[in-house]
Amino acid sequence: MRNKTLFAALIAVLALIAALLPTTGRSVGFSEGLTFYAFDVGQGDSFMFHFPTGENLLVDAGTRKSADSLVSKLKALGVEKIDILVATHPHEDHIGGMVSVISAFDIGKVWDSGYNHGSSVQKKFLEAVKKKQIRFGRPRAGFIEDIGEAEIEVIAPRSPISGTDSDANNNSIVLRVSMGEVSFLMMGDIEERGREQAGAFPRSTVLKLSHHGSHNGTDEKLLREAEPEAVIFSYGKNNSYKHPHKKVLKLLEKYGKKHDLKSYATVNGDIRIETDGKSYKVTQDGE
Repeated sequence: MRNKTLFAALIAVLALIAALLPTTGRSVGFSEGLTFYAFDVGQGDSFMFHFPTGENLLVDAGTRKSADSLVSKLKALGVEKIDILVATHPHEDHIGGMVSVISAFDIGKVWDSGYNHGSSVQKKFLEAVKKKQIRFGRPRAGFIEDIGEAEIEVIAPRSPISGTDSDANNNSIVLRVSMGEVSFLMMGDIEERGREQAGAFPRSTVLKLSHHGSHNGTDEKLLREAEPEAVIFSYGKNNSYKHPHKKVLKLLEKYGKKHDLKSYATVNGDIRIETDGKSYKVTQDGE
């Protein structure tokens, strides 16, 4: 009788241990579907896609000031490897945290806009890539990579752009990440000239507004083509650029009255969107 009691207790303990262990091959912080994160990195950009097959795509890495916080957030989610690391363009508010990310995680490959800004932060980023011998590429519009049932498509740039008010911004990598009927259009900091070169933008469920809601990042044509159901602003509190611009807010208000548009801002905390390819759920820190 005593042996049976001990055996039953052992089974109960093993069952408890099994329940506490993460599912094999899946990080603790993620759902079974495609999970998207818009991280609060102050006045900057950093977003992550976690695919059902386990891969991670990190688009930009915020500023140097926010780097430690971003790395901590990724580790808290159980991230060990970033399969694709994208530097949309070489401004500090997008690649300032790259060296810290590269140091903290195994990186599969890097996608870069190819625009040479010549800044010290870009040089340190490229040196870190070279030091770890990470695969490096400059994808152009039309390039597609499939990850399980999901697809990553490069929308821009088609070719190098020069002679604009901000060549770095206009050469931004623009991505569309989709699974089933749900898609995300990631605009980087692309401005009017870059959008003109890209041509028509594809219909997308979620639109990451270009250039932190700047006046030159979003226009009526983009909204009409993309037809988003939700938009995401990424900007810092009381930023010196006064992002988002009143012009963009009025434009979105006008569009939203006709299309029931939902708006989310990283200034209010990290944003998480989970989708099974048919529907999606948005949550934000504090909710």
